[in-house]
Amino acid sequence: MSVNMNVIKVSPVGGRSGTVWDEKGKSEIAKIFVSDNGQSICSLQFVYVETDHFVSSNLHGTAELSKNFTTVSLDYPSEFLTLISGTFSAGYLRTITFSTNKGSYGPYGKNPSQYMDQFNFQMGNDRMFAGFRGTKYGNSIESIGIYVKTITSSMIAPRCSRITNTPQVMIKREED
Repeated sequence: MSVNMNVIKVSPVGGRSGTVWDEKGKSEIAKIFVSDNGQSICSLQFVYVETDHFVSSNLHGTAELSKNFTTVSLDYPSEFLTLISGTFSAGYLRTITFSTNKGSYGPYGKNPSQYMDQFNFQMGNDRMFAGFRGTKYGNSIESIGIYVKTITSSMIAPRCSRITNTPQVMIKREED
C-alpha cells in the first residue's frame, strides 16, 4: 500500500505476472460488468460519470470464454461502493462481491472453497472509492486492487476564524 497527497493505492490481491490495468481517479461509478467462466473472473468493465457524461472503461480481461455475464447497475448518484470483497487462488481472482451503501451484489465467479484466500477492501460510508487497478493474464483477471481518497468532500466544511475572518478548513465526520 502506498500513499500520495490525494489517494491511497491499495495493493492488488492475486497474481502479479499479467498485464497491468489502472482506473485511478474514476470514483463516480454507475455500472460494473462482470463475466466469469465458472472458475475465475474473466473480465471487468466499468461505467463512470465524468463531467456529467457516462464513460465506459476499457474491457479488462476477456469475455469471449465466459459462461456468465452480469451487469451491476448502481442507483447513481445516491448509491456508491463501500466494500469490495472476494476470493483468489492459484494466481487468479475467483470471486468478487460489490457492496454499496444500499446493498450487496454477488458473489460472482466460482463457488468459494476452503482453499481460497479471501480479501476485503472496506471503504466505509464516506464515498472514499477512487478507482480500480489490477492485472489480467490469459483469459482471466489475475488481480484486483483499489484507490481510496484520503479526504472526501463530506469531510470538509469551511469555517471562519473569529480573529482574522479568514476561511479555514475543518475536518468532520459524515453522519449516517
